[in-house]
Amino acid sequence: MRYLAIIGLFVLVGWGAYAYYQDTQSRLKTLQENNARLETSVRSLEKVKATLIEDAQKQAVQIQNLNSRLQDAEGYKDDLIAKLQKHDLTKLSLQRPKDMEKIINDETKKLFTDFESITAK
Repeated sequence: MRYLAIIGLFVLVGWGAYAYYQDTQSRLKTLQENNARLETSVRSLEKVKATLIEDAQKQAVQIQNLNSRLQDAEGYKDDLIAKLQKHDLTKLSLQRPKDMEKIINDETKKLFTDFESITAK
């Protein structure tokens, strides 16, 4: 009877060790699968990060170009304002209506042609 208890104890310890081994192997397999998924996600996120950085740099260059063009346009606007303030268009229109009409029509036509060429690009 005593031997049976000792054998039962060994069987129980053996079964416990086997169950522990199986559980550990199962956990290792799950952890390896999760690690592989995480590594794939990290590589994907690194690619996305690199793309975002590249896009941000391109946008910074574009913003600089647009700011430069804006400053040029504002300078041109200031020149036009100065020219318009220098001339009294109402007085000139009353003194020489035909000449002023031709000048305004010609310049308007030129301006519309410029707009069409700019927007056609």
